[in-house]
Amino acid sequence: MRKTVWANGLALTAAAILASTGTADAAATSMGTDATFKVGVDIQPGIYKTTTAASVCAWARLSAITPDASATIQTGGAVNGTATVEIKPTDVAFFTSGCGTWTLQTTTTTSGSSGLTSGSASGSGLFPTGSSSASS
Repeated sequence: MRKTVWANGLALTAAAILASTGTADAAATSMGTDATFKVGVDIQPGIYKTTTAASVCAWARLSAITPDASATIQTGGAVNGTATVEIKPTDVAFFTSGCGTWTLQTTTTTSGSSGLTSGSASGSGLFPTGSSSASS
């Protein structure tokens, strides 16, 4: 049975989340491929931004690498090619598809105090350009 995760109207199958694990660059400060990245292994926790997203961009913060949709902490997409997300040190993985290159803006400490907020897990997690908080 295939489970589906909905992200801003886009269906992402759990199989796609598990299909590939990407590798970030040597410094782990950017992600340039569609893949699932392990936090602390492939990428550093922190605030990431993309300005090169395709018209269909979807991402998800994950509490586990599993086909179970309950592992989804937060999902989102891009607005006008731009998206920002805070990947927390407690996240297990980050899935991205069609979002272009994500670049680390600010690292997040293990206490989670980066100075910026990403909204709640029930929010979209998207920041409009020039804003530092998610809109409800």
